Amino acid sequence: MNRREAIKNQSLVIFGVAVSASAWSGLYLSCRSMPVLDWKPGFFTVEEASLLTAITETILPKTQTAGAMETGVPRFIDKAIAALFDPETQQKIRDGLDQIDRMAKTTFGKKFPSCSEEERTSLLLDLDRKAGTYPLSLWGITLEQSKPVGFFRDLKSLTLMAYFTSEEIGKGVLRYDPVPGDYQACLPLDGMNSWTE
Repeated sequence: MNRREAIKNQSLVIFGVAVSASAWSGLYLSCRSMPVLDWKPGFFTVEEASLLTAITETILPKTQTAGAMETGVPRFIDKAIAALFDPETQQKIRDGLDQIDRMAKTTFGKKFPSCSEEERTSLLLDLDRKAGTYPLSLWGITLEQSKPVGFFRDLKSLTLMAYFTSEEIGKGVLRYDPVPGDYQACLPLDGMNSWTE
């Protein structure tokens, strides 16, 4: 083999690697919107857990505070549904998740986790507008009759409950104090909760 052929072969190898690298990069970027699970679902399949993660992260994205994924909301929901709900309710939850995924496919031509942030938000806002509201209640007693709420309203409520009962939000945002101090009636707050001073 002469020098010219060697350089030609070497340039083809380099070009091939460059094409492969760009192809891999494009593939990576197209899949980047898919949530990566760092936990093993106990109740949901991996695909359902990825869908749940995408929905909860759209409801509670990361801002100045941690988002749903960082606080373990999808993991909490997975465990709660497995431990607390009867099989009929569990199936309704699975059906509800599947319905959201099918709506994304119909509206945007792709599964919900693959949608852009704007597409996810618009879809969930539409579901939120169409969902009913919980009836007025006091100490667990329903005070008025109302239509049943939709699946999305229940999922959103479960997401918020999981978020606000998480350790990170309880300690870092809500400033939970497990052993409150003495009552101090006249304490300047300066924008802070009295028990953090």
